[in-house]
Amino acid sequence: MEQDKFSDVMAKVTLVPKPRRIEIDCTQLIRAYALFDTKTGTQVKDFVKCDGGKIEFDNLDPNMHYDVGVIENIGDEKPHFAIMWNQYMRDNTDVTLKNSKDLPIDYPQPYVIRYKDGNSDGVYDIVDDTGQTVGQVTNLTPQGDKPKFVMVFSFKMKDDTIK
Repeated sequence: MEQDKFSDVMAKVTLVPKPRRIEIDCTQLIRAYALFDTKTGTQVKDFVKCDGGKIEFDNLDPNMHYDVGVIENIGDEKPHFAIMWNQYMRDNTDVTLKNSKDLPIDYPQPYVIRYKDGNSDGVYDIVDDTGQTVGQVTNLTPQGDKPKFVMVFSFKMKDDTIK
């Protein structure tokens, strides 16, 4: 049996171009947020617990593109994950920033993680709103059932130029 671990309440994730910063208006206290290098999928900032207010990641490299990973039930762990996008995903950050006139922009794509019963290898599918797999996320520090990666906010989009 498949089950999507997705909540109806989502955070608002905003990229501020100059100076480069990511703001997250978080709504659920059980969630924590971290940054990932969009190009390599490596986690570049530790998870920060939500206090029900706003989380900011400041002084970010203006030449780097970031995805925002969301987990639930972090506890006292220091989890580390990696994201692998499929080959048909393109990074739309530069195009969006070019047309933003340096105004803050909301992350356009929330993708959810699909957990399957009995999957114990720590690799889970990232799916779009139609349920199509667009990548995977791997728990590099397996701790059993907690914490659970639940969502990725990204500028990565399906590459519609590939048939």
